[in-house]
Amino acid sequence: MRFILKIVIFLGFFVLFFYFLRESDFYNSRIILADVGGVPWLYATIGTLFSILAGFIIQKEWDNWNNLMDAVSNEVHILKEMWTWSRFLPVEKNQIFNTSIKTYLEEMSNNGLFKSEQNITSRNIEESISAMNKLIFDMFKSEPLIAKNAFNFFTKLIEQRNQRIRYSSHHVPKFIKGIMFFATALMICLSMFVGIKNVWLDFIFTLSVSMLSYVIYLVIDDLDHPLVPGGWHLTAHPYKKLLEEISNNK
Repeated sequence: MRFILKIVIFLGFFVLFFYFLRESDFYNSRIILADVGGVPWLYATIGTLFSILAGFIIQKEWDNWNNLMDAVSNEVHILKEMWTWSRFLPVEKNQIFNTSIKTYLEEMSNNGLFKSEQNITSRNIEESISAMNKLIFDMFKSEPLIAKNAFNFFTKLIEQRNQRIRYSSHHVPKFIKGIMFFATALMICLSMFVGIKNVWLDFIFTLSVSMLSYVIYLVIDDLDHPLVPGGWHLTAHPYKKLLEEISNNK
């Protein structure tokens, strides 16, 4: 579900909840306003703890997101360099490299990212890597200098692929995710009981705090699932772009 759509749905539920809470017998504004004494300080303490926890998680998830993006970018860049370099090889060897790279890119363009996040092995990618590895091994017997360059490209490709798989499979532990969900719900619910005489000012205050808390949780959840459509969504566009370039420059 899109980021904005989630916020709009939350806004609708919040307005209904705020209205029915104010109209219910459970909510007595006179008692709440009379007992408001230390409530703001207690709420501020909870808010501080919430912000510390959220800041720590977002920082870790943001670092993981940047590392994942760098791994994808480097992987595609190495594939492009390998394809450009292989064009100067004899036709037979160039054909093996070209076919393997195209197979690799086609698989990544289709569902390779999803498989990597789920730790599912892609048979097509494994076969293309195996074909390049075997060719490089054979080249060491007859053309060791050329094989050395090919091996350098190959090891860099494998390294960046492993980095991509590792970072795409990283997720916030369920226990910490549960604590963050509970803290968000706590911030939203308790904001309803910080007494403000003017009902519209009270609505603006509670809506601002609740919306901010919910958006923070959405950011964490979004960064935790980089392949799910949202504000931060990793797509196969870099692989598709390179595949089109290779296909158009035979």
